[in-house]
Amino acid sequence: MKIIAKEKWPDFVAKLIEDYEVYAPVEAGEAITFQKIREPKEGQWHYANTTTSAKGVFLPQTETLFCYEMNNGHVKLEPIEDVAKDRVLLAVRPCDARAVSILDRVFDTEEKPDVYYVNRRRRTTIVALGCNVPRSTCFCTAVGGDPFGKEGADVLLTDLGDRYLAEPLTPRGEALLSTAHFREATQKERSDAKRIATHARKQMAPLPDTTSLPSALGGMIEAPIWQALQERCLGCAVCAYVCPTCYCFDIVDEVCDATSGKRVRNWDCCQFAVYTLEASGHNPRPTGRERMRQRVMHKFNYMAMGGAPLGCVGCGRCVISCPVNIDIREILGAITAAKAT
Repeated sequence: MKIIAKEKWPDFVAKLIEDYEVYAPVEAGEAITFQKIREPKEGQWHYANTTTSAKGVFLPQTETLFCYEMNNGHVKLEPIEDVAKDRVLLAVRPCDARAVSILDRVFDTEEKPDVYYVNRRRRTTIVALGCNVPRSTCFCTAVGGDPFGKEGADVLLTDLGDRYLAEPLTPRGEALLSTAHFREATQKERSDAKRIATHARKQMAPLPDTTSLPSALGGMIEAPIWQALQERCLGCAVCAYVCPTCYCFDIVDEVCDATSGKRVRNWDCCQFAVYTLEASGHNPRPTGRERMRQRVMHKFNYMAMGGAPLGCVGCGRCVISCPVNIDIREILGAITAAKAT
């Protein structure tokens, strides 16, 4: 394990910017989002959690997949390659780093890898920053996570006040910490980091019990609770857009002129009324009841039944952002209670 003094952190980030594309939390109006930075002072290193997750670094909200041009009956395709150099993603909270590993299961498969996602993912080193003080809306430990979890990260930082303890987790992480900005950590500094992590876990708010959810949800397709749960939902999809593990998308062809155009991928959401509308006019999820059920079932039943982790990392963003104060923890509690009766 290594130590870097916070006074040396800007110099370290400046060195990274010379060698990599560096993404970090950045102020964007009233929000904090992950963006590419050009100098260290643009990064926000003291924040509870970003407004939106780091998902967009790997799966942009909108992206051109390729352009096409027709000429004398021939079609020329021009693929879009936007990963010019290796990248570093700084100060990602452990829940977001874990979410990336969940997205890997969707986009980086042996059978059908998504080349756009895979190119970004394999050229990005992730530096996570542990949560000394989790928010009251955080519930990562209820869904298999930890405020100092290591899954998905190449380096884990622990804030020790005037310095960071940096633990390399992969060879890429070790390479990142091989600069003169770091020194070896003392035994006391390692012990301090463990104490901070233990204290953070004890500060987590009372948690919903999700261990029985996958089995509890089985057989609840027609349960009346879905009607009650959806009555407050506006279908605005903010919960999905801030969620680090939601990955629904739509693909459209945009015509530029008579002979050229481009294919574009945009984020989509299963809470939108037309998301499952078929060309025939049939919609298998015609009301909010079916759409609320799909969102909960996908995250807490379908993914688990397929051998994957739950589709939720407990970041709490949906709790904070929902305009009508829908709390996913309350939904899970209501489902558990309904199954028990």
